[in-house]
Parts: sequence; structure tokens; C-alpha cells
Amino acid sequence: MKLDKVLETIGGFGKYQKFQFFLAGLPTIVVGFHQLVAVFLNATPEFRCAHNSTDESFEFNLASLSYNFSAIESYDPCVDYSSSFGNQIVSEPCQKFVYSKEYFSKTIVTEWDLVCEENFKSTLSTMLYMAGSLIGNLVFGILSDVIGRKKAMVLAMVLLILFGFGAAFSPYYYLFAVLRMGVGGCATGLYMCLFVIAMELVGKQYRVYIGVAVRYFYTTGFVILTGIAYLSKDWFYTQIATTAPALLFLSYIWLVPESARWLLSKERTAEASEVVSRAARMNGVTLPDDFSLEQDTSVSRASLSEVLKKGRTLFARALILCVTWASGCAGYYGLSLNSGNIGGNIYTNFLLSVVVEFMSYTVCLSINKLGRKKLCISGLLIAGSACIATVLVDHFVEDDAQLNGYHIALNVVGKFGLSISHCTIYVWAAELYPTTLRNSLLGLNATMGRIGQILAPLVNDIGNFVPEKYSKMLSPAIIGTSVILSGLLTFLLPETAGRKLPETIEEANVFPRQLEAKEDDFKNAVGPLDDAQTKI
Repeated sequence: MKLDKVLETIGGFGKYQKFQFFLAGLPTIVVGFHQLVAVFLNATPEFRCAHNSTDESFEFNLASLSYNFSAIESYDPCVDYSSSFGNQIVSEPCQKFVYSKEYFSKTIVTEWDLVCEENFKSTLSTMLYMAGSLIGNLVFGILSDVIGRKKAMVLAMVLLILFGFGAAFSPYYYLFAVLRMGVGGCATGLYMCLFVIAMELVGKQYRVYIGVAVRYFYTTGFVILTGIAYLSKDWFYTQIATTAPALLFLSYIWLVPESARWLLSKERTAEASEVVSRAARMNGVTLPDDFSLEQDTSVSRASLSEVLKKGRTLFARALILCVTWASGCAGYYGLSLNSGNIGGNIYTNFLLSVVVEFMSYTVCLSINKLGRKKLCISGLLIAGSACIATVLVDHFVEDDAQLNGYHIALNVVGKFGLSISHCTIYVWAAELYPTTLRNSLLGLNATMGRIGQILAPLVNDIGNFVPEKYSKMLSPAIIGTSVILSGLLTFLLPETAGRKLPETIEEANVFPRQLEAKEDDFKNAVGPLDDAQTKI
């Protein structure tokens, strides 16, 4: 009996699957910690150059200076003016910085003075983390197929703990950056393994909702992260606190079973049958005494090169999804990381952007009713418009208080739209691709998304590397333009909700109209089918 048929018998989302889904969701909270902890670890407080060797407090008395502060034409916090006297201003490179402690007692920026000429290092460490995510996606994807989902999950968890604690105790910036890269790879690998384990024993009709629901755990991690950062205010303790909970999940060595689908793919049928039997018992279903599983070999695999030969339409759709995935990820992480740069309270800003994520995923639960295309395009256009509006606000609004309010509101709106598209596009792409190439093409899309993710910190901080006139406008302009263009491109893709999905490259190339026309012709030829015949 094939596994999908067995799942219909024992229940596609019974007590056992719910329990395993809950177990898979809990470590996802920790993954959420690491994914956006850079907002707080890499935060750059207000700073200035110290006036003398004993200057430690950010606030200072202008009257105590040996020179006339008002004589400085354009004050630069990266310049040392301590050698000045009276109205004679002397500018020298700053050797010691003083930082505001309004929101943080210590970040990696204040720890290693990553400001002025060194400010690129803060961006670099976040880019390396994102690059680690790309590597982890590839490495653990291969490992989970070779050694099993469970072993890959445990390996990712152990390495995450080692890299996470190592980063906290790093005495040097470059060691910290490399270890954070390791954390990125392991966090992504852990998430992927947990997601696959949770999905592979769930009935087909529940997988769309499980894909959305797991994001609630992920976003819960962001909420808890806000509290951790607020209470610690020190990058060292924040890094420790976001890593330590992973120790609890080492118990999954005993609690989480290996994937039955993977066991079947390795012809370990007896072990796969035991996993399914355990699920049946917990779901209150009795399987026949002669029950046995068999591997589904009905669909052969194809290679990516065949897409170029046989499926030009499929190839064009895959390219559109690659562009959309990359721009969507760059925008999503760019706006998330930007929470600390838009003025106001960094903790409040970050929490607001998290709350709208919960709202967006609730909207995504209507994905079958509203359709994949409508949700994804709406999300992209809303987000892009919010980013472009930010550019206009920067140009026309002069009052700082009003400007901060507009920035926060538009950042939240943009995050809402991108969260919707980010969630929906996974389902939409999976249904556009044929069964024979679904994993390969989704892997290609995910890789492009990771590249967008790597570029997000650079796009977010690009204002630090251009003239001040363009510093605030460039980042939202880049994100807004790319996201709107992606939204317009996706108009070319067909809706997939409620339609027969393609199995082969040939079917995907004519999907959906000709494929559905062929199905209608077949039904007209053989006549109506009774209920027993139509059950899958």
C-alpha cells in the first residue's frame, strides 16, 4: 500500500501528526531568533568622537570645551576636534568613540567600533550570516537525502549550539562573523529538516495549511526575541539567550522519528511501516494484520536540462519565479533589518513589524478561497507602493517627528505585503511545477531567494556608502522598484487553486488550459464516474 493511501486511512492530520507538527514547530522559534537577531546585535547607537581620554558619557557640556563648538561648520561624529582652541578648529581622525546607551549597553558595533570607515563590517557580518543560510540550504538538503532527515536535523542542532555559543564568546570581529555564518547555515538546515519531517507524514489536503501554520512558530520567535533584546540590552547576553534554548531540543533524538518517506526511499520498509503503525495507534486506527508499505515509483524523475528542450513556457515561468523570489526575499529581510534605522524606539518598531506578520499569515489561511495569484500579486504591489511612498515622504516632509511616523507606518505596511507574498509564493510555485521536477525547480527558486537575502543587508545599509543627499531614499527606491516589477511580472503566471496539477514537463508547459481541456475530453469520452472511481 502506498504511503499517501495509508495516510487517508489513518488520518491525514490526526493526533500523531499534530504532536509531531508541534514538536517541529518549537525549534522553529529558535530559528526565528537567529534569523533577525542582527537587528539588535548589529544596532548602531548614536555616537560621537570622545573629546578627551576621560570622556565616557554620550551627553557632554559644551561650556567645558576648550574650543567654540558653534565654530564647526558641519559637525562630523567621525572627526576628533579635541586639538581645537577657541575659534581655531583642528580636525583629526577619531581614535575613541562614545556611544549613546539609550537602547543598548553594548552591541557588536560598540564592542569593536564598527562606525565611520569600519561601518561596512556590520553589514558584512549580516551578509555572511545570509550567505551561511544559502550554504546550509544546499548542504543540509543533500545531507537530509543521504543520511536521513532526523540525523541531518540533529547535526544541524548540535552545530547551531556550538557556533551560537562560539559567536557569543568571540574576542575578535572576524571570528564572530565567521561563526555567525555557521549559525546561519545550521539554522536554515534545521528549519528545512524540521519542516520536511512535519510535512512528509501529513495528508495532501492539509499541506498548504501546515506550510502557513509553521510560520506562526517562526514569527513567535521574533516576538520573544524582542523581549530578550529589551531585557538584556547587551549583544553577548542576547546571543547566549537566543542559543541556549536549542539545548532542550537535543531530546528530539528520542522524541522525533525518522521520516517514513525517506525510509521508503532507502527501501527500509519495515522501519517505515513501524513509524506509520505508531501513527495509526496514536490516531486510534487499527491497520490490517497484513499491512505493508510500498514505494511510489509511478512518476519518473526528469533533469533540469529537459526544461530547456521541452518546456519553454515552464522555463519562462521558472525565471519569473526566480526574479520574484529574489526581490521578495531582499525586500522582506531588508524591511525587517531596517526596523532599527527608521527612527523612534527600535523595540517598538520591530514588534510592530512582527505583529503585521501574524496578520499577514492569517490572511494567507484564505489561500484556497482567494487564490495564490491574487494574494501574491497584491502583497508585492502593496509592499512596493509603500517603499516608493517612503521615497516621496523623505522628499516632501521636513518635520522629523512626522517623518519618523511615516517611516514606521510605511515600513509596517511594506512588511505586511511582503509577508503575504513570501508565504504564498511557496505554494504557488510548487503547484506550477511538474511532479518530475518540483523539488529541483523549488530548490532553484530557494537559491535565488537566498541570494536576495544576502543582498538585503547591503541594500538596507547602502545609504552609508552614498552621498547624504541620496542616503535615505536609495534603499526604499531599490526595494520598491524591484518588488513592483516582480508583481507586474507575476501577472503572466496562471492561477493554480482548484486545478489539476501537472505531472510532467509536457503537462506543465500547457498548464492550465490545454491540460484541463484534455481532462474534459477524457471525461466526455468515458462518461461520468461514480464516487468509488473518483476516490484517490
